[in-house]
Amino acid sequence: MSRAASQRAAIRRLHAMLAASLPKDTVYQAVVEEACRLTDAAGAALCFLAEDNTLLDYVAAAGEYADQITGLRVRVTDSLAERVLHEGRPVLFDPHQVVQVGDLFEEEGHPLPATFSPTSLFNARTAALVPVYYNNRIVGVLAALNRQENDTLLARPALDEEDIDILETLAGIVSLAQSVADTNYLAREHSRELNVFYDAIRSISSSLNLQEVVDKVLDIACRHMEHHAAALFLLNDEHTHLIIAAERNLSQEESERQLSVDNNLVAQVLHQARSFLIADVEEQPDFEDISDPPRALSALIVPIRNGEEVHGLMMLTSLQRHAYNPDDLRLLTALGLHAGIAIENAELYEEALRQATEASALYEFSQQINSTLEIEEILDYVADCVCNLLEVDRLIIRLYDKNKELLIPRLIRHPNPTPLENLRLRPGEGIAGWVFEWQTPQAVVDVAADPRNRLAPIHHLGIASVLCVPMHAQDQTVGVIEAMSSKRRLFTVAEMERLYTIANQSAAAILNATLYQEARAKSHEMRRYFKRVSHAVGTLLEQQDLPLRLADLCVEMLRADRCTIYRLSADRLSLLAASHFRTGVHPEEEMRLGQGLAGWVAKRGQSLIVPLLLEDDRAQNYAWLQRDHMASYLGVPVKVDKQVVGVVEVYSSEPDRFDKEEAKLLTVFLNRTTLAEKLWQGMTEVISS
Repeated sequence: MSRAASQRAAIRRLHAMLAASLPKDTVYQAVVEEACRLTDAAGAALCFLAEDNTLLDYVAAAGEYADQITGLRVRVTDSLAERVLHEGRPVLFDPHQVVQVGDLFEEEGHPLPATFSPTSLFNARTAALVPVYYNNRIVGVLAALNRQENDTLLARPALDEEDIDILETLAGIVSLAQSVADTNYLAREHSRELNVFYDAIRSISSSLNLQEVVDKVLDIACRHMEHHAAALFLLNDEHTHLIIAAERNLSQEESERQLSVDNNLVAQVLHQARSFLIADVEEQPDFEDISDPPRALSALIVPIRNGEEVHGLMMLTSLQRHAYNPDDLRLLTALGLHAGIAIENAELYEEALRQATEASALYEFSQQINSTLEIEEILDYVADCVCNLLEVDRLIIRLYDKNKELLIPRLIRHPNPTPLENLRLRPGEGIAGWVFEWQTPQAVVDVAADPRNRLAPIHHLGIASVLCVPMHAQDQTVGVIEAMSSKRRLFTVAEMERLYTIANQSAAAILNATLYQEARAKSHEMRRYFKRVSHAVGTLLEQQDLPLRLADLCVEMLRADRCTIYRLSADRLSLLAASHFRTGVHPEEEMRLGQGLAGWVAKRGQSLIVPLLLEDDRAQNYAWLQRDHMASYLGVPVKVDKQVVGVVEVYSSEPDRFDKEEAKLLTVFLNRTTLAEKLWQGMTEVISS
């Protein structure tokens, strides 16, 4: 077969390989083999410029020393290819031109093959090199070296211009193979992009459930990209940490990891909306806070955003270095943008749904707690509402006992409630005591690590995280609610506001129920005292003993220490009865209208409450108070047909002992006895006389 026919046959074989879309490395190897065959060269090699254009990578070789040549990386300046790359045209090396001697295959630390050693070049070295162009620039060199040995003793002929023509044709095939490979790569990338976006539109956009959306986003990324592990992080409500919303192939410890937004790498992703291709994690020190190096050697990190709003980030990792390329990064970034839209829609929908559910639950809760005046029923409603809305598995409601100065557990939802029943806290003790004392809600992620937990530990009872809020009503703090979780949990600001709303509503209901129960108890007590008054009036032989008996009952009923009853005659008050006074201590027998505390009550016809007698100038008119140290005072007028006929005073050794309810109670009590009629009779007798 003629040389021309051999060339045509070789070109047809190579074109068939291109048409079959065989891998470009296979085509490259076929090209160098055809180069050896068509030029009768002892060896042929194909090399490409590396990224910095200072090194050459040998991707294919045939003939002598092919195995040693393939895969080598050498400096351009140490090779015969330097002249070709510099001038951009083919070069022939004559074996007799020593000045041109170099070594195409020379690499630092590797000896030259004997055939190409300097000692043999003078006699037998020849080479033909042509540039390989792609997109109008030189990307490599195709070389043929030395003629094959023949059986004669004649010197082997040098490679010539005809060999250059053959190599240039083959270099064109190399360029075409590169173009076909790039075209196929782009086609695959476009196909992958279309598949990714099709999957995204078909699956992600069809769901408004946030968890379904993040799971599907990560499924799509993992299905179309190489990975060892993957995770999708979303920002918490406070925008201080990233929490894993979906993951693939993470360890238990990794799946519970939270990323701080202060991490340099994370901050750039979130605040600058930057995507990162980390070819080698050892070159990115900030990556250690995200994943352990043995679990990832390369990674892709992209923001999940919709416009300027960043919701989180998505990360794929590989156990191979340089596992990803810019096209992977571009595709994952696009998926992150699509995911940002879907996640924002899901969040808006879930937020609207949550608000509707919450409003309905709170309305039902409000109806329930306002339909009863039994504290235990109210506490049950509160516990049910909190556990459902906040999805917690443990709960304590503590109410403050003023007499004991303790926070008493009144309702407990816990698998082992006994230890908590005995845990009674003073204000300031433990997390609940601190919240009560400072009246400030607290969300504690790690109870065991909180210093306030040391005074009243609860972590050993299976409580990992707690959200505690005070219960306010009418300028009073009636207790605290502790919503607790057996697993570590970061309670959000929205959850804190929700619990705070429930706590304040329940506090008002508890306070109303407490007042009702106290009023009911006082009503029963009043009936009991009325019976005693009726009995006393019926058994008294002397009606003048009635005021003293009523004064005794007033002391007993209000749990006071002293009581006086004055009768108003014209403009003077006369002592009618005094109860529980110590021997040697006597109240004033008479006072002018307007003088002292009783005179003020009689003149104005109004009840008077003095929380601290030492601070009231009107108490200075009572000489006995200097010897008998009473702290607080309650005085009420006794009336007949809106006319004041007397005054009843009660004293207590405790400061701030009386309130308006007790003033009303005493007024009702006195109006339902015969004291007013008796005082009126005495007043009319004085007037007539």
